[in-house]
Amino acid sequence: MIPLVLHQTWKSADLPADLAAFQQSFVRHNPAITLRFYDDAAMDRFVAERFPHLASVYEAVRFPVQKADLFRVLVVLAEGGIYADMDMECLAPLAPVLGRDRAVFGIEAQVTGIRQRELGYDQPFQIANCIFAAPAGHPFLAAFAEEMGRSLSERPVTERRDIEDATGPKALTRFFYATRPAGVDVLHQIAWVPPDLYADLPLLGRRILCRHHFLGSWKGAERPSLSRRIIERNRLPNPFPRGPWHEFGWEDAGGR
Repeated sequence: MIPLVLHQTWKSADLPADLAAFQQSFVRHNPAITLRFYDDAAMDRFVAERFPHLASVYEAVRFPVQKADLFRVLVVLAEGGIYADMDMECLAPLAPVLGRDRAVFGIEAQVTGIRQRELGYDQPFQIANCIFAAPAGHPFLAAFAEEMGRSLSERPVTERRDIEDATGPKALTRFFYATRPAGVDVLHQIAWVPPDLYADLPLLGRRILCRHHFLGSWKGAERPSLSRRIIERNRLPNPFPRGPWHEFGWEDAGGR
């Protein structure tokens, strides 16, 4: 079973007021939840103590967000529970989707056909790494952690634009499609990472468990060209899917 434990990270213990409010939203809707918070120093200690074979790769990365990307997988792998970015807001109890022994991820975007081909995705759905949950020791997390470690060791990231491809949701999505993992369920986008347009509509509120505010503090000020923004514009998902779980069309994928 997935323990009702929330793992979150920030650079220091001094949380901005808006992030502290988002964190408390998980407590408000899940009173029995245990919060485990890690600043940069605590993250470093955790990796050194629990995953010493990955510590040198972890310490060598150029961008702090890559440490956060790797850490979130490692901490849920080691302890079990839920990981959520600090800009995730909880809007409803999470127990209905956590009472299982399978990992739970969510779709964060349905990409255009051009973008799907660029990214090398088997299907036009990007898997989110801003929130996910799993029991401790889940084999998909173990395999993905090792894949990130190997990739970072062989091809260190030197440009900010390559972060998502190396350790972020693009890397997660490609690994998910490549491995077609057993024991992993994926929520429809409306549940965990709905578009802002949907999140603001009361009619859809009962279908939404969490909302991502996409503060993206690591991304910097770079802005893509208009043509690139058009290509990367995500499609609006079905706001009324049949059931909470997405079916990918292969054995053991989707809700069970």
